[in-house]
Amino acid sequence: MRKPIIIIGAGLAGLAAAYKLKEKAEVFEASDAVGGVARTYKCKGFSYDLGPHVLYFRNERIRRWVERILGSKWEKQVRRARIAINGERVDYPIQEGFLQSEKLTRRFLDDLLKAPQTRKGNFKEMAANLYGSALAEDFFMPYNDKLWCHPLDEMDKEWAQRFLPSFPRDDLKRLAKGETLPRGPNAYFFYPEKSGIGTLSQALWEELSNRIHLSTKVTSINTEEGWVETNSGTRHHYSYLISTIPLPEILRASVDLPESDRNRAKELRSVGMVFVHLSLAHPLSDDSHWVYFSDPEICFHRISIPRNYSDGMTPPDRGSIVAEVSFPSDKNPDIQTIVEKVKMDTVKSGMVGGLEDIISHDAQVLRHAYVFPTMKGEKAREELRWILKHRDILLAGRYGVWEYANMERALEQGIKAAEALC
Repeated sequence: MRKPIIIIGAGLAGLAAAYKLKEKAEVFEASDAVGGVARTYKCKGFSYDLGPHVLYFRNERIRRWVERILGSKWEKQVRRARIAINGERVDYPIQEGFLQSEKLTRRFLDDLLKAPQTRKGNFKEMAANLYGSALAEDFFMPYNDKLWCHPLDEMDKEWAQRFLPSFPRDDLKRLAKGETLPRGPNAYFFYPEKSGIGTLSQALWEELSNRIHLSTKVTSINTEEGWVETNSGTRHHYSYLISTIPLPEILRASVDLPESDRNRAKELRSVGMVFVHLSLAHPLSDDSHWVYFSDPEICFHRISIPRNYSDGMTPPDRGSIVAEVSFPSDKNPDIQTIVEKVKMDTVKSGMVGGLEDIISHDAQVLRHAYVFPTMKGEKAREELRWILKHRDILLAGRYGVWEYANMERALEQGIKAAEALC
């Protein structure tokens, strides 16, 4: 009997790989539902995603593939992302949006135009060189401090450049004249019409349910003998393995890896996230999809408003928000304290009129939400990918590959891993 290709994790990357492999694959998912981080949760008649999960495409092949899966159940929307800074609200990205405020223009424009626009130094120096010290101090440093929860000067410089994009000064002059600049693919996004982003993973689940084993955690892997053992104590032999779970977890589970290789997990750093969903007595008047907050006195770095993606996310005449609070992945967050602080800060920030408007709450925790790329971590990641590949283990997805990636990238990696084995 031919041994299957085993896929660990039924997030988008794992589901995409399984969809491509069909009957050749068996998928083991530790939780009781598919979708991973791109899953829609339900709470007392409300639905919410774990932060802003939207689909935008640079790869036409992936767009057509998703379109076949979802059919006509999605719609294209113009991104409405805002930034709350210094008591003002402007459009994202901040390096253009500040021109919408006279106060922010006085604070940032001259300083930005004098900036050398070089990429020298660590994160803080690079931000000041690109945008001027005022914009770096008021937005880029406090916002990224909250998001990453690690010393920013330890971030890999190549990745720092991706999080600090350059832009032509001529664009500012054109914007100041009232011109409209052309926008890239992420200025628009696709989202299911009547429900959350989990619609995509559920559509894949319907095609693959006989190949997916829920509540089945892989606890041990023997790469030499080619088997995995699950939480039921059952062993399953495989021909190849595709892992989409966090890279440190696959290292810990691989019992026959040399200790020196497994210890490389210590170099892999990441950020966990607490997602706090607040059900509200009334819809918000704010039409933003999501809002960034740089104020260090506000505990969350971003809030999303589910109803603005789809009115099916809340009951009629109700509202909700989802706040994101980061923590270092090697720490254990105090969920109750975070929830109470989020409630207070939504009022403090003006997102919610008063505590009496909050009628219920829910919280979900991700141990690994964002990879924090360091120079040592990037070196270890590349070496581990090579080591695992030569043990017939392929990696896919944001956490499997251990990189910062969007939904399209996760789908693309899952499909490519499957195609490599077809």
